[in-house]
Amino acid sequence: MSDQSVESPIFIVGSGRSGTSVMLNTVRKTLEMPHHGEGHFFPIMHALHRATNMYFERHKFQAKSERHMLHHVDIAEFRNLLVEPVRTVYHNLYGGDGFVDKTPGKDGIVAIPHMQKVFPTMRVIYAQRRGLEVIRSAVLKFPQADFRTHCEIWRDCVMSWKESRERLRCAFFEVDQFDLHHYPELVTARLSTFLELSEEQSEKMLGFFRSDRPQSSGALNEVPRSIDELDWSAEQIDIFREVCGEAMEACGYSETASYYSDAKLAERSNT
Repeated sequence: MSDQSVESPIFIVGSGRSGTSVMLNTVRKTLEMPHHGEGHFFPIMHALHRATNMYFERHKFQAKSERHMLHHVDIAEFRNLLVEPVRTVYHNLYGGDGFVDKTPGKDGIVAIPHMQKVFPTMRVIYAQRRGLEVIRSAVLKFPQADFRTHCEIWRDCVMSWKESRERLRCAFFEVDQFDLHHYPELVTARLSTFLELSEEQSEKMLGFFRSDRPQSSGALNEVPRSIDELDWSAEQIDIFREVCGEAMEACGYSETASYYSDAKLAERSNT
């Protein structure tokens, strides 16, 4: 692994219950990088940009007059000034650019493109999982939220990624928890190339993937099941299809035990 790679921060994003935790644990142990359990700080960049845009929009009348200071403030230059304090927070905590940050949820996915100015050499790992398994697992872990909310959270995450990835100029790696669970060798080979790992590091990573299984509510989601095999009511199935149907199709997922809708991928998921 090159010296530049060692000092490149790695940001892990994705919906909850999609393998972000096992990705964090494996990457940080393989590369011995500083970290916290979860970050949830860098989305402030998106909030700051949004607040700045709203402020300038609300005061565009005042900005028209050359007599007002605001007329002479360039919004793009001002947004660039927001970069340094965010970078400073990370440097103060981690001592440099060599760290790994896991921030699951839509806020992290939407904000990740803004971090490219903060850390131009950063890398992004995006973890995803089929909606059936994510929602089934989330309902068990977070029963206080209603079924529709769980569906909306998953949909918003996967669709937000499709928008955010188009704005990424940095390197990014996409991984599905199904592949991570069933084909750790394949995922390790691809991720090793992405992170420029040595052979020793790659073997170390594979060992972690084999021992630290993704969070999947025990054996609950060990084998893909069709939507009709789940313990969901007819109303819940209708809600899932209403909220998540378009996202499922956009991601290439099926509602069957084949997991993927693509014939070749579906064949692999049945092996």
